[in-house]
Amino acid sequence: MKVLYVCSEFYAGLLPFATSIVNIMQEEGNYGIFVCTPQCDYRKTITSPPANCEFIDFPRHKLQQLRFRLYPHPLLRAIDRLCQEQRIEVIHLLTEDTALALHLSRLRRYGKVLYAVHDLFPHPAKYRNAVARFVRELLVKQRVGYLIRRADNLVTCSRTQYEWMAANFPAKRVFFHDFPTLVTNSIAQGTEGVCELKETAGYILFFGRIEQYKGIELLYDAYLRNDDLRRQPLVIAGSGHVYFERDVAKEQNVIFINRYIEDGEVKDLFSKAACVVFPYTTATQSGVLSLAFYFRVPAVVSGIPFLQELITEGVTGFSFSLEEPGALAEKLREVRAHDPAAVTTAAYQHYALSYDGAALKNQLLRIYGALR
Repeated sequence: MKVLYVCSEFYAGLLPFATSIVNIMQEEGNYGIFVCTPQCDYRKTITSPPANCEFIDFPRHKLQQLRFRLYPHPLLRAIDRLCQEQRIEVIHLLTEDTALALHLSRLRRYGKVLYAVHDLFPHPAKYRNAVARFVRELLVKQRVGYLIRRADNLVTCSRTQYEWMAANFPAKRVFFHDFPTLVTNSIAQGTEGVCELKETAGYILFFGRIEQYKGIELLYDAYLRNDDLRRQPLVIAGSGHVYFERDVAKEQNVIFINRYIEDGEVKDLFSKAACVVFPYTTATQSGVLSLAFYFRVPAVVSGIPFLQELITEGVTGFSFSLEEPGALAEKLREVRAHDPAAVTTAAYQHYALSYDGAALKNQLLRIYGALR
């Protein structure tokens, strides 16, 4: 069965998610179309044969970017050509691919379309300005909702989302597969250092795109309120709008790296951290813990069901209650008291067992065979 992977979005998390799946499936002789930016360049991460891949550069000029998102002519042309030449049977939309929302009927002419659902319900968000809100609402959220409603086949890596869709979309084929590791080859090799951290190590780390639902202000506030914690550096690394109020006068030991973190920098970022904190207030799926497990960094997660299920308390990670004031600071002090070698060894063993490429490949092959 010939599968075409379409990866037309590239913001935080989507590139390594798509890369892992495409690379796992490369031995099947499948094809891929990838939209790239200078920062998020699939050319650096995809290991499939070049003849099976087409890379499209996302426009750099803002008006051209808007035009691409409204009508992605280069992307549609590439899909048409590959589907016709290679007799594609399945088109797997891996990365939300909102620019294709109004072109589902065009894709269905070539084969069965499988749409990957990342966020069934949008997370709470605070925007930099009204324009950013409008663009996100119109060009992303509305079109993701449209694709979910109109696609015949849906797949997710979230058990919660799978159960909701199976119950509420009886006319659709709904599937689940395990979340792939976000550790790509370029992340694992890690050839670049983080310039902002040349003289810094042993820090508390938050890593990821800065968004409201990730609860970064909880970590920031807990840190500033605790004199003991403030002796240890806090690093908040990731692009996005810093939506919470800062107390700059107390930030002597806080390092904001408010930019996109290149894949080649991730190893350096994690390997020098004492622990990594994921204080999310809501989440249904995420592969970001795979980075902590792989790089053997103790992870501290909020006690929401999804994240808590991914760790064994005190063995592969630590959790804290969002309902208890002071719980995060207390948990960070507890992490210091544990033997880091024991935790990190167990975390890496958990990584090896939990992110099984062969098992994921078999799941995907079964899904492709069951599409409508």
